[in-house]
Amino acid sequence: MNTVKSLGLVGLAITAMFATQAFATPTCPVSPTSAAGQMKGAPVCIAPWGSDGQGTGLQDKLGPSSNPNSIFSSGPGVNPYTQQVQTPLWQVTGSSGSVSTILLQIAAYAGKDTFGIFDPTNITNKLAIFTNGQTGNSATLTVFTNGGYSINDGNNPQVIFGTTNEFGFYLTTPDGHTYYSMPSLNETGGTTYPNGTPHMVTYQGDGKSSLKPFGNKPGGLWVSNEYIQAWEDLSWGNSDLDYNDFVVMVESIRPVPEPAVLGMFGLGVLLIGGFATLRRRYTV
Repeated sequence: MNTVKSLGLVGLAITAMFATQAFATPTCPVSPTSAAGQMKGAPVCIAPWGSDGQGTGLQDKLGPSSNPNSIFSSGPGVNPYTQQVQTPLWQVTGSSGSVSTILLQIAAYAGKDTFGIFDPTNITNKLAIFTNGQTGNSATLTVFTNGGYSINDGNNPQVIFGTTNEFGFYLTTPDGHTYYSMPSLNETGGTTYPNGTPHMVTYQGDGKSSLKPFGNKPGGLWVSNEYIQAWEDLSWGNSDLDYNDFVVMVESIRPVPEPAVLGMFGLGVLLIGGFATLRRRYTV
């Protein structure tokens, strides 16, 4: 029986180790914009505001509708520090494609960044959704069974990805820097992000908050298959890390679970199954 208990304890320890690695919380530094004070959030550290000044941070722009600076017309909005959904790869879920709408740009590069998707098997293989897009602009991403993607309609040229219906997002700035939804492809960020700086932070629709109209979009309820992505478009050491430089809502997508998370739960299932088998053997 002691053997069974030991295996169970070892299994719990290994599972806890994987959980710690998969959901590691960074130690957030003081904001490079010193007046903003201590950064907060996990797994991405976000400054309360950046070089654009108070009232421009995500806590103001994505906060409750009672805040006059919020992009929401009603509802609780988002807590940008505690409601993060951070996964590097995504899939289209809508049969008619995925619609992206630019909600906000507060940066020197406003209207100049390029936003799109990249092939996780070959990151040089990209498809731009917006090039020099302005707030309110919308575009539809269509996916095909052959792993092809096209913008706005199937008659436009397709870009073929190596992994069918899996992609990451990227943002390219006018100075030639490209940042990816997969942090390991980005520059390191000191002791805070030794394995790569996250340049995108994501929030899932809550079914309670309603967005204000943007461009030709009427607004409406922010539902669960809609994700707001907030980007930082300067590299670590040069950035104010307020993640308000390029904010876009992407509809009809879902996150692809990370291998580390799947491995953790798969290992947990195996350990529980093995523990149960051994227990039955010792109790019959």
